[in-house]
Amino acid sequence: MSVLTTYATLRAAATGRAEPLTTVRHNHLAARPFVLIPVGLAGEACAPLAALAGTERDEPELLVVAQPRDRAERLRFAADLAALVLPYLTSFTHDSEEYAGRRDGVKATLRRFTDAPQLLVPNVGGIAFLRLLGRSTRFRGTEGPHAVHPSVPLLGKWLTWFADRAEFPGSSVLLSVTEALGAHWATGQSGVEDGNLAALLGWIDPPPGKDGHDAARLAEDPARWPPAGPTTDPTFDRTLEELLTARDGAPSQPRQTALRRQIADLLRPNWSRPGS
Repeated sequence: MSVLTTYATLRAAATGRAEPLTTVRHNHLAARPFVLIPVGLAGEACAPLAALAGTERDEPELLVVAQPRDRAERLRFAADLAALVLPYLTSFTHDSEEYAGRRDGVKATLRRFTDAPQLLVPNVGGIAFLRLLGRSTRFRGTEGPHAVHPSVPLLGKWLTWFADRAEFPGSSVLLSVTEALGAHWATGQSGVEDGNLAALLGWIDPPPGKDGHDAARLAEDPARWPPAGPTTDPTFDRTLEELLTARDGAPSQPRQTALRRQIADLLRPNWSRPGS
């Protein structure tokens, strides 16, 4: 942490409001990003539980895995997610332009796309989760007794590519919102606490009548602002376990409905900003 960053952090703690660290934006933000809030099952390396995703703030798509411990259910989730992500990626292949370049050392007229897709996840945990999901799906077979839909391995390859690009400084095809905001604002809390998206936004733009301290304190209440994935709050995990446990090994329809409602309550606050 530089001296100026330390000063901005101390000033934010004193004033109760985040201090800007830059005068210009250092991350490219697409006009139409694909926002993805993934959630995994606690205690499992890569068992997707749900995701809230889409490009329209008012119309997010909620995907829920009825039984995350069932591999077939997880692969169906991957197919449903692919049905949302792949058309979004394909939409950027419609517009292209020619430019003067070189091919094999010889001057040539080349063609490139005029825009690129961008995935936004709430935090660095979301990037790690997508990397694991990509690794677990990119080599799935599309033929044979355990065949998956062809979109599943294709999604896995794309997620792996996005996760790899996220490691390159300046790359903006897969952005963690907390990292992007943390690079532009200094708050009066620690870097670990800045990993809570709701708390970070509370410092940057606290609700009327409150400062960053108050907003962050409210945001850290999991009942008010649940974690933005991929990990969940232990209290929610206990409720989830009851919904996932069934006598025949599979959730009944009423339990599936209750599970979907619980997941929606978990994710929708994170789709909006604190105080909105």
